[in-house]
Amino acid sequence: MSHISPQLEDLLHSYGEGWQIQQDGESGVWTAIRRPTPTALHLLVAYDLTGLAAKLEATQQRKL
Repeated sequence: MSHISPQLEDLLHSYGEGWQIQQDGESGVWTAIRRPTPTALHLLVAYDLTGLAAKLEATQQRKL
């Protein structure tokens, strides 16, 4: 069983339903992927979870 950090747990709780959040094993960057339609792809990339959280929050604010 792998350990999930509290910050990742918060992101998954807040955005996990609409976004697939994962860390790339080779480069170490964090990605969030959302497919609003079969032909559309939204991709966010950040070096750390703090940066990814900020980008997810900004994306959420634009939708309001």
